[in-house]
Amino acid sequence: MKPILLKFSAIISSVLVLTTLLHAKVEPIPSFMGDWQGGWVDAPKKDGNAKNNPGLVARVIGLGNDRFEIQMFEEFDKRAAYLVKTEATLKNGKLKFDEGGFVGEIGDSSFVGKKTSKDLVTGFSLKRVHRQSPTIGLRAPADAVVLFGGKNMDAWLHSEGNTATWTVKDGIAEILPKGDNNENGGSISTRQKFGDIKVHLEFNLPYEPTGRGQGRGNSGFFVPGGYEIQILDSYGLGGLWNECGALYKQMPPQVNMCFAPGVWQTYDIEFTQPRFDSHGNKLADAVITVLHNGKLIHNQVALNGTTSNTQMGRLKAEKGEPGTLSLQDHKHK
Repeated sequence: MKPILLKFSAIISSVLVLTTLLHAKVEPIPSFMGDWQGGWVDAPKKDGNAKNNPGLVARVIGLGNDRFEIQMFEEFDKRAAYLVKTEATLKNGKLKFDEGGFVGEIGDSSFVGKKTSKDLVTGFSLKRVHRQSPTIGLRAPADAVVLFGGKNMDAWLHSEGNTATWTVKDGIAEILPKGDNNENGGSISTRQKFGDIKVHLEFNLPYEPTGRGQGRGNSGFFVPGGYEIQILDSYGLGGLWNECGALYKQMPPQVNMCFAPGVWQTYDIEFTQPRFDSHGNKLADAVITVLHNGKLIHNQVALNGTTSNTQMGRLKAEKGEPGTLSLQDHKHK
């Protein structure tokens, strides 16, 4: 596992946490990998689809060993069918593909091609875009409890109870991969406990093109009571219950808003704890709302118990008591 670049900003009735994971061994990200945006070029009058849907977007996703997946859509941030989903191998600095009537070529700064359908040929052209969350760099409110000010991890404890040992460098808290961390790292929790909370979290995931499944920048952010919002490089994936933005093993995000590795991302979270009466009877479920990169992915979702990875863990009783904020060091390598 390569380090994850994470900036955490938690705002509970005001909490601000900033965290990032960096490492010199992170594989360079190809300049053409990531998001592209453009449209059709001089669409023929008979091509009604191109006339009525003039925009095109694409993702180029690293798979390792000079292999890349290419996805084309009409719009970003929709659960919609692919126009193109194929793989290509980098040769002479170019990616070329021919799939479902679409033929294209991708270089450092160009993504061009054509679509052939029956007797119609329609060209397309896209430009590299660098999308940014509208809440990136959000400042803590005046009444914020600052949990990380860029200098030390004094507000945090290691999961075993000792002082957190994440590396702090250039104003960023850093988790190094297992084996490179000189015994630093490990999951951490705040010394302070909180109840209902608002959180702003910024993170930047590592480029691990040969990783698959949970092996790409795996982490997680836990609100009081241990409910997890998954952190994972899920760029270009389906947005499942165990991928980025998911309420782990409870609910997938409404849409996969995960940006490409190397791009700063944000969570903005509002969480209300479950309520119990004096006899321990549950009166109301925990409720959570999450925006990922400024897009609503969970809207006042009632959590049906905990978000543990195991069946036994999900049966663990909720308490509705003040609890810590936690950040996971998954250590899958």
